[in-house]
Amino acid sequence: MRSISQPFLRRPVFTIVCSLLVLLAGVVSLVGLGLEDLPQLAPTRVSVSASFPAAGPEVVEQSVTSVLEKQLSGLDGLESMTSSSRQGGASLSLRFESGDPELNAIKVQNEVNLASRRLPQSVTRQGLNVNRSSNDLLLILGFSAPPGMYEPIFIGGWLDQRLSEGLRTTPGVGDIRVFGSSELAYRLWLDPSLLEQFSLSTNDITAALAEQNVLAAVGNLGEAPAPAGQLFSLPVDAEGRLRSKADFEAMVVKRTSNGGLVRLKDVGRVELGQRNYGSSALNLQGESSVAVGIFQRDGSNALEVSRAVRERLKSLESSFPPGLDVQMIFDVAENVQANLDRTRDTLRDAVLLVLVVLVLFLGRWRLALIPGLAVPVALIGSLVVVRLSGSNLNSLILFGLVLATGIVVDDAIVVSEDIAGRIERGEEPQGAAEDAMAELAGAVLATSLVLAAVFLPVLLIPGSIGRLYQPIALAISGAILFSTFNALTFTPMACARVLGKGDGRLPAPFRLISRSLRAGMARLQRLYARMLAVWLARGRTVIALVLAGLMLTGIGLATIPTSFIPDEDQGQVRGYFTLPEGASLERTEAVMERIREVVAEEPLIRSGNFYAGSSFGQSGEDTGSFYLRLSPLKERPGRQNSSQAVKQRLNSELRRRITDAQVIVTTPPTVQGFSSESGLQMELLDRSGGQLSLQDFENQAQQFILAAQNSRQFQRVSTRFDANSPRWRLELDRSQMAALDLPVGPTLRDIGTAIGGRFIDDTFSGGEIRSIYIQLEGTDRSKPGDLTSLMVRNRSGDLVSLANVAQLKRDSGANRITHYNQKRSISITAIPSDGFSSGQAIDLLQAISDRTGGNNLGLAFTGLAREETRAESVTWVLFGLGVTVVYLLLAGLYESFVDPLIILLTVPMALLGALIGLKLRSLTLDVFAQMGLLVLVSLAAKNGILIVEFANQRLAQGTALIDAIEEAAINRMRPILLTAVTSLAGFLPLLLATGTGSASRISIGTVVFSGLLVSTLLSLFIVPATYLLFKRWRGVGPAILELDG
Repeated sequence: MRSISQPFLRRPVFTIVCSLLVLLAGVVSLVGLGLEDLPQLAPTRVSVSASFPAAGPEVVEQSVTSVLEKQLSGLDGLESMTSSSRQGGASLSLRFESGDPELNAIKVQNEVNLASRRLPQSVTRQGLNVNRSSNDLLLILGFSAPPGMYEPIFIGGWLDQRLSEGLRTTPGVGDIRVFGSSELAYRLWLDPSLLEQFSLSTNDITAALAEQNVLAAVGNLGEAPAPAGQLFSLPVDAEGRLRSKADFEAMVVKRTSNGGLVRLKDVGRVELGQRNYGSSALNLQGESSVAVGIFQRDGSNALEVSRAVRERLKSLESSFPPGLDVQMIFDVAENVQANLDRTRDTLRDAVLLVLVVLVLFLGRWRLALIPGLAVPVALIGSLVVVRLSGSNLNSLILFGLVLATGIVVDDAIVVSEDIAGRIERGEEPQGAAEDAMAELAGAVLATSLVLAAVFLPVLLIPGSIGRLYQPIALAISGAILFSTFNALTFTPMACARVLGKGDGRLPAPFRLISRSLRAGMARLQRLYARMLAVWLARGRTVIALVLAGLMLTGIGLATIPTSFIPDEDQGQVRGYFTLPEGASLERTEAVMERIREVVAEEPLIRSGNFYAGSSFGQSGEDTGSFYLRLSPLKERPGRQNSSQAVKQRLNSELRRRITDAQVIVTTPPTVQGFSSESGLQMELLDRSGGQLSLQDFENQAQQFILAAQNSRQFQRVSTRFDANSPRWRLELDRSQMAALDLPVGPTLRDIGTAIGGRFIDDTFSGGEIRSIYIQLEGTDRSKPGDLTSLMVRNRSGDLVSLANVAQLKRDSGANRITHYNQKRSISITAIPSDGFSSGQAIDLLQAISDRTGGNNLGLAFTGLAREETRAESVTWVLFGLGVTVVYLLLAGLYESFVDPLIILLTVPMALLGALIGLKLRSLTLDVFAQMGLLVLVSLAAKNGILIVEFANQRLAQGTALIDAIEEAAINRMRPILLTAVTSLAGFLPLLLATGTGSASRISIGTVVFSGLLVSTLLSLFIVPATYLLFKRWRGVGPAILELDG
């Protein structure tokens, strides 16, 4: 009987060439593959920022944020939009589930341009920034110098002039932010007493500056049309800009009645200072520092961007000011590389273990070599599929290759074992190979189709869940494709030409081990034959046990805790601190120093930077943050030295020693692009249609937080929103203003310029564009009386004291106002307690929201929490589709609707084994574990196929039903156990993973190892017994040769 392998058996050179071409194509593909940790899981993000100096959160919300949101809400592919309106500006973050990232940014820019016509003039003058950078820091560089050598303003200015632009143009860099300083700007500091002395207001200075700092475009002298005989046409240059401190100081702001000139230096001072003075920074040693945070562009490769930044930094080192030191605070790429290295090591260990198992269990090095060659052919060949899919080589693909290592030798083992057995029984090698393939080719194809088919639905899943599953599915499917090709071509050909009776004995020490293992396998086979006869006679017991297994599996799936992606030790911790609302920068800096002293006592922290005035996307003088880099993971073994342990120690010590501020230490999220801290992020939504005030909204949020905390299932549930932030309210007497002929608009602009500062214009100085700001000196705007004593000009030209028309009263209001999809929202973070999974926490939080929110509130999970809620529904649909595809494929192959049921009855047993493994190791059912369950569907079905295929062949040859199933089970027991042992050996490095990224490897390793172990043992009894029962129910007896069709 001919088989698909027949042409390859008779053409060995052609067969070898085919295998070599597969290897060559794989190597070429590998050279062209990029390297990354994870594919781009987070949706494409485009950010919009707007500056509105001196404007409060509600003013910004109404005049800027809402206008932009309305304009942007109709963009195609927009998944979500969040916004924050704060003192002095607004920021929006738009996430797109699909579409080209560059095109999305262009569409956002176009809509922002359309909206700009309805925005305040001061907003459009300062510019609306549209950026496609990720929301996560890639790395932080800390710049410092010995005490007294350089001031932060000097370092910040040097960074602004020399370094930032060089780094900003590095490929893959999306944005650069400077912490502890800001870009240089001309600051015009005015003295109100001198202004009053010369009868001037801030608006007068603004008008004078606008008049005298202009762009000069004079033209050409002698330009055509010109009189006859004109010999030259030459440009005329004129200096309209004020370009230096001296130029600004000499600027005339008034001409007195006696012809005298009042210059700017007569009413104030000029300095090249900072654009923003609301932040400062320290390094771990307590030295003043300026940090540069680098954000990668969406879709870029973290490893490549980090490498390019380091190379650019090295090329710029020669231009550093003497004594300036740069320190790498943290670099995400270091953790990425470490994770890839550990995963690569896991793959290496899996391959070696599989080869060792093959040698020891097969007992002959030649026999072991043949299926061993399937590993490189399949794994390297699968890279062709990866390359064709457009993916990079990442940790998920390496996961898939590790899983495939234990799978790809299965078919080769079955084929080579069968051929070797025939040769040992005296058959001629070529004939033995042909007879074996005539019998086995169908089973090999069936198992391979089932293994690959289960992953087909994965390739159709959209969004981040699909991007997470697809690399693993691609790697395994590609490896199965080439391993099947190898098992049908190279393996039988090699057996026919390499194997001989008794050839390839192992050296003496290994021979003893191998002989013991094979003797044990023979004894096990005899024991199994006796047990099987008893088992086949107890049909009711089989049914009861199968039903019990199904019930336990259902209960386990319904009750096991779930999560999205396990927390990993990334070698860093970060934190933020908040003082009482309205605290000054000086108070915040004092708290920052005390936090630094506590952190410096932790021996596992290698470097760090501390910032006052900025915190995880928020800014304000009463807030701060810090980023800490730990020693490499290999230098801090043990749970007590993990990043989680460091976080808990710091939280405990900081709570004890810092009592005048809230300090929270956290770890970064495992997946970049969703949020800046770990935990569950959510937005409490105001659905009242404007009926809730901000105070009422906060009260509702606090009720929700209190209910969550009282459940005692969370370490922390908190929000940074405060509707009662202390502030002053300036109340204008409009009637009195009318009586004194004071215009409202110019008066408020005058006040805003004096107190909050105002951007006036730009100039060009030192080769750089410099902004110009006007503001009163700090000592003249620190007390309430400083404001009410301001002099403002009426329409008649007279100066009027603001105290005559306004009162300053204490008030409170929101520190910032956030929106989620155009609804007011309050951001909340929840950290589940140890032993309480994120899936359980999400369900509990949703129940609390339903109970406490009523019709006025809604709850929207964001970040990784949102992805987890989406994954729950997708996973089980995916699992159901996978099982359905496998069932239909098997039904078509066997022309029977019953045989697939027999084969797939082992799947629930595999799931039960996986759930037991997760329970024993106190793990949750995360996405990696769920992917492992999908792999188990095909692995469990494979064993059933081998038994059913052989039994059907024996039935077709006239063998009695009971004899056919007994012979099939006993004859297939050895290859089933051997393929299971090799697969388990391949999974063992995942099960016992350590180091960076180990949590994910342990999760998927536990599922596939325990699931395969249990399903293999049970399938040897359940499949034969159910086969016998089902065939008898279908009327197939000892004399019946027809199959179910």
